[in-house]
Amino acid sequence: MANYGAILVDEYGIPFSTPDTTPMSLISKNVYTFGGSGGVINLAVSVSSPFVVAFKSDVTGVYGRLSNNSGAYTLTVGKLAGGSVGNVTVYIFGIVIPQPKPAWGIAINDAQGRCMLTNETKVMNPPIAVGTPGNPANLGYNVDTTLSGNYAVMPQMTGLMVGVIHSGGATRPFQSPIQTYAYFNGSTTRISSTQTDSPGGDQLENVGYANSNDVVYALDVSAY
Repeated sequence: MANYGAILVDEYGIPFSTPDTTPMSLISKNVYTFGGSGGVINLAVSVSSPFVVAFKSDVTGVYGRLSNNSGAYTLTVGKLAGGSVGNVTVYIFGIVIPQPKPAWGIAINDAQGRCMLTNETKVMNPPIAVGTPGNPANLGYNVDTTLSGNYAVMPQMTGLMVGVIHSGGATRPFQSPIQTYAYFNGSTTRISSTQTDSPGGDQLENVGYANSNDVVYALDVSAY
């Protein structure tokens, strides 16, 4: 129970109270159009504050790989099977203090007098876990689920493919991360994973797979 302030409940029945809890809210929503095989998206986030990234595409099999290079975050998107990556929508959520105050409505301050919540704040929906804990057949890269509605998936490595390439009489190791994707067709969203690298035309032998055996997290983004 908060010492003072308000106790609010979202549509899922999950409460948060002010000033004891600060909700994560939408920082940005951007659509990137790729006519080719993909590219790198620079993310406007800071390591000094918690944040959540989720993405979706209007083309199936478009992976997203989140990277941190000395505090600079990027999202690499691509499609192993070739063809256009299409439109990729990236959502960033974080703790925004102070919140922009609306022209009218409700504004709630924290104990320091900073605006932390208004009637215009787009609070992040609770992530849902996709997969079945304890069942490897529905975890990691084996997750392949279609959800009714508009969802984005958090970029996540769900496994690894390894092998040995034989080319021109020489051998070298090969590995490909397996990453999540979310394909939204306008009414449903397929949540699954795909490889990110291909051996090309080289002969690949001794192929093996390692599954993360983790659930995959998705966000309902229909309100954004």
